[in-house]
Amino acid sequence: MEDVLIKILEYIGPFAVAYVLNWLLTKLMDESKMRGRLHMVLLRSLIRLAIWLGAAIIAVSFVPTFSKTWETVVASSGIAAVVLGLAAQSTLANVFAGIALSVTQARPFDIGDRIQIGTTDPGFVVDATLRHVAIRTFQNEMIYVPNSVVSSSTIINFTKMTEYSYPITVSVAYGTDVELAMRVMSRVIATHPLYRGNSQVPILCRELGDSGILLRGMMTTARFIENPGACSDCRVEILKRFAEEGIEIPFPQMDVHLKPESPAATEA
Repeated sequence: MEDVLIKILEYIGPFAVAYVLNWLLTKLMDESKMRGRLHMVLLRSLIRLAIWLGAAIIAVSFVPTFSKTWETVVASSGIAAVVLGLAAQSTLANVFAGIALSVTQARPFDIGDRIQIGTTDPGFVVDATLRHVAIRTFQNEMIYVPNSVVSSSTIINFTKMTEYSYPITVSVAYGTDVELAMRVMSRVIATHPLYRGNSQVPILCRELGDSGILLRGMMTTARFIENPGACSDCRVEILKRFAEEGIEIPFPQMDVHLKPESPAATEA
């Protein structure tokens, strides 16, 4: 009975130790401490991989058939490398791409940054592993982008910008005093408490559309997170000010002209 317990401890013990070590690693390197430290997140993943791999090798070494595991591993490392390289090309590509992203001095993003990778939706980087980068969108959707795709895609980092701008577009009806509408929009944007920029906000006439004249002004804030709310405030205030000034915001409409019937058609 004692021998059975010893064997069980030999096989289970390394994994129990690995579990405790991973728990301690998570406590020492939790998510709150990883913000802005992409290289530390990748290092944590490498340490976890090494812990579990070491536990597996130690457990297997207690099996009599594999008592010389270390010698076998070293002797067959060349063959194993070829087999693994062929069987897990995409996985290894993700691992090496993840390491390359973390060790470079000019990292394109860090944990907590808001980024856009290729054509994916923008979101905040919440995690980075040896396989993928996890991004959370404003709709609380999680997007997992493989590291190999990240390394070969165009990355837009909104967080590293010192300021963030977004256009506010409004359509006014034909016959409107366009210069008055421009002044109203400029004043509303410039007087918003979160606006950062010149006191005279340039308003451009972007398009002469089918139903109205499209005007556009840029709302610039110090941080991205402030911009959506500031744009919303400005749109609501512009609606109020336009109503006070009698400026009409048009809706899609179409004029239909009916041709008079020809005398021949009437006689028929």
